[in-house]
Formats: sequence, C-alpha cells, structure tokens
Amino acid sequence: MSQTEPLFVPSDSALADLRLLLRGVQLPLGVLGGSLSAATPVPAAPGDPSGPWPGLAGIRVPTELAERVMVHEGLVIADEEGKPLATLSDASVSGSDHRGALVRGRVAPVDPTLWAPLAPPLGGGAGPVTVLLVTRPLLIADIELMRSRVDRGQLVLAVPVAGSTPDGLPASTLLHLVQSALGPGTSERPVHVVPVELAWRDRATDAALALAVAGALGADQVTPMSAGEPDWRRVLAALDDDQPLPRVADDDVLRELRTWRPPPSRRGVVVLFTGLSGAGKSTIARALAAHIRGSTERTVSLLDGDAVRRLLSSGLGFDRASRDLNVRRIGFVAAEVARHGGIAICAPIAPYAESRAAVRAMAREVGDFVLVHVSTPLAEAERRDVKGLYSRARAGLIETFTGISDPYDEPTDADITLDTTELSVDQALGQLVAHMQQHGWLPASGRAG
Repeated sequence: MSQTEPLFVPSDSALADLRLLLRGVQLPLGVLGGSLSAATPVPAAPGDPSGPWPGLAGIRVPTELAERVMVHEGLVIADEEGKPLATLSDASVSGSDHRGALVRGRVAPVDPTLWAPLAPPLGGGAGPVTVLLVTRPLLIADIELMRSRVDRGQLVLAVPVAGSTPDGLPASTLLHLVQSALGPGTSERPVHVVPVELAWRDRATDAALALAVAGALGADQVTPMSAGEPDWRRVLAALDDDQPLPRVADDDVLRELRTWRPPPSRRGVVVLFTGLSGAGKSTIARALAAHIRGSTERTVSLLDGDAVRRLLSSGLGFDRASRDLNVRRIGFVAAEVARHGGIAICAPIAPYAESRAAVRAMAREVGDFVLVHVSTPLAEAERRDVKGLYSRARAGLIETFTGISDPYDEPTDADITLDTTELSVDQALGQLVAHMQQHGWLPASGRAG
C-alpha cells in the first residue's frame, strides 16, 4: 500500500458490501453500496478466478477524488474510523454524474489474516445446509420451525449486522435477541449463528445479497422467516398501542423489545425537512417546534440549517462531500436527541437522497423518522429570494447552489409533502401536526407527556 494513494471512507452500505467481498461472497452488484433497483444499474464485474480474492469491483467516489485516483492508479478504502481495510489497484474511471465518479479496480485486503471466508460452519461433510436469514427476533413459532429443520442437516442463522432491520431494530439488539432466544439446548444438533455484513436497501437488492450470502454458506436458497411473521406484526402493533405483548416469545425477548420500542407518545422522533432554499422549511419547522412546546410536554430541539452551518458545521464548504457531511452531522445530533425520547426538528436543504437515507438510518436506530418534503417549486423559491442568493447564483457569484448549479434529488420516500405556494404556514403546520398525531407522536389535543 503506497503512502501516496488517496484514502476514501465510503458509505455504510458500500463498507458492508466490501466486507462481504473480502469474506469471499460473490456480490451480485456492480458497485459497492449500489442497488439492483437503480435506474441505470452497472453490470457486475466478474471475479478473478486466478487469485484468492474476488478481484474486480466498482465504487463511487467524489469527482475531485477520482482525479487523484487516476494519478496514483489506486485507492485505499478505509472503515468508519479511517482504518485502511482494502486497496483498489489498476484503477480506471468508467463514468461520472452528480453522485460522483465510478472507479473500477482490483480489490484486495490490507491485512488478509483478518478476513476468514464465509463458509459452512462444519464444512461440507455434515449434511445439507439450511440458511435462515434473520430479519427480526426469533419467536416461539420460529423456534418450532427450526426444530423441524435441524434434523435434516446444518441449520445456519445468518444475522445481518450492518444496520437496522427493515422494522428499525438495531443490528446489535437483533443479534443479542437471537442469542437470547436460542439459549442452551435449543436442539440436539447445533444451530449456528453467523453474523454477516449485510446492509438492507431495497427488496430486489436485499434478496440478491441474501442469496449470495446463502451460497457462500453452502446453501442454494434462503429459508424465509415466515412461521412467526403474523405474531411479529402483533408484537409491533401492541408496542405501538402500548398494550400487553402477546406471549409469542421468551420473557427476556419481550422485555427487551419493550425497552427498544416504547409507545409513540414517549418515543424519540427525528423530523427532517428537505427542500430548496426559500421553500419555507425553516418557517414551518419553527412553527412546529413552537406548537410542540406550547401544547405538549414533549422535549423538542430545533436544528435549523443556517444556525447549524454557523455552529455545528463551521468550516465546511459547499461541495458535494461537505454538504453530505453537514446533513450527516445534523442527523447524528438529531438521533442523539431521539435516543433520549426527544423530538428533533431539522431544517437543512438536504439535497441528496443518500444523505437523507443516512439520517433515516441513524434515526431509526433509536426511534422514528419523518421526512417532510417542502416541495415549493424553484420558480416560486427564486421569486421570493429573500437573501438574494438565487440572483447571486444566476450571476455566477455562488459556485454551487442547489437548483441552479448543483442538483436537488427530489424525494421519492417523503412521509408528507407540503407546497407553500398552495398552503399557508398555518395550513402546512396543521397537516404536519395531524400526521404526527395520527402516528401517536403528538397528543390529539391538550397537553400530554
């Protein structure tokens, strides 16, 4: 590894894919951290059968970093703490868009001794392997199904540990609950719990990654967690309604689930506004904070875009990487507010879908998340131009400005959409408060804890 090769810390999903790759999983993706549901998917690069490592891979990097990659013909990929994990050599750039440049190269671990291959726990001679991908806690019905399967060969529980489950259960909590549900003596033959670095994305990508993991573990298919699914929906409903939990799991499991998911009236919430400059985000956000303070006993923190830029993100620029980091910093602070049962209201522009997804993931680790798209059109936002920013951007005095010289990813996953050309502040606030009341985060009327 050369000291001059640029170092890059990719997204959480790209890191998860890299770790699977280094454990010998043949990824079905052309880009680390990518998706099979993308509008323009990149074909998967074939592995290199001549070597011990998977070979070629693609990864998206900031455009300005791609230039340095090409100069040095390589890249060092580091983890969340900046520790080098792998090198990408023989690099080439095969495309660039507003998400960055697509760099392809040959991937190899910095320290090969750290990466044991993902393989059947007892090898190939202990009977057929059944892989159960664990997407939620094990309930009594799931344990019964496992007992019926375990006599047929090896039973492997693949537990994703690279992010929350689709229901928002933190990976560490899921792994602990699985181990707690099994306990000693679950069956006469061993049940193997194998943590895997699988990060959830979308249905098609999740299914393809799960099948790739199953293949590495010696199975040709993934057994779904279908037996206990109706009971799990009953548990979630009881948690949301603050009702006694149905006796469908071990007492320790039910206690931990109650701790994880308090009723909505006491659950932390991150409300993230997104929209163009001048769309009305800050005005509605301040109105929402004032409403919560004035009509409930809930704790609320307002993280407005301009104030955060002065204090939390002072020193950051307005290039894509800085804008992304600004939103992630806001999300980190907001998630800490939600962790302790508060409501965090955030009003940055948040122009990039990837940044908003990162905030959603952080929030759902500790509570709930609401994405509010203030969809006021560019023409109206520019007409208002209270700060004169659009006119300066049009004149070329601001190099990167959302909607003019920098893209805005229109949300496709907003929980509520508000257009202030059609709604007054009071009307927009009313719709947002009604949404939060409907989900139990705010009381229907009067003051409540």
